Amino acid sequence: MLRIALLALLVGAVASAQAQGTPALQALAAFEPEVRWDETSELTADITCDGRPDHALLGRRDGRVYVGLVVSGRPRPEILSFGVGGGIQDAICAEPAVLSVESLDYDPKKAGGRLDGFRRSKRCKGLRLSGGQCDSIHFFWNHRTKELDWWRL
Repeated sequence: MLRIALLALLVGAVASAQAQGTPALQALAAFEPEVRWDETSELTADITCDGRPDHALLGRRDGRVYVGLVVSGRPRPEILSFGVGGGIQDAICAEPAVLSVESLDYDPKKAGGRLDGFRRSKRCKGLRLSGGQCDSIHFFWNHRTKELDWWRL
């Protein structure tokens, strides 16, 4: 019982600390409270191409890496989870994971094929998740499904 009470206190302390962060951090912590969201990783860019800023953060839990996107005007954030380890398509190779903003001014056909819902843009941005020596994971707003999507070579 003491261990359960101590664990509850620790989880409450982490949630309380995250609740004091930025609005994006608060939104992500509300939907995935067990993920440790890294406030220092917060990025701001127009990911959805609606002319309003969106906010992305990197999180970690149980050996997994999370990418959270708080979309302007939407109550529920987009949250995607990735493993850490080589030879897996939906994973980075190693920590430390790095989340960055990238241009969407490219033709995905030249990078490896057609991406349904992808729109090339000089103005709107995508995200890139990297870690280790393998190919990065690239994120874009899927205009067909209206959600965050990803690809890698």
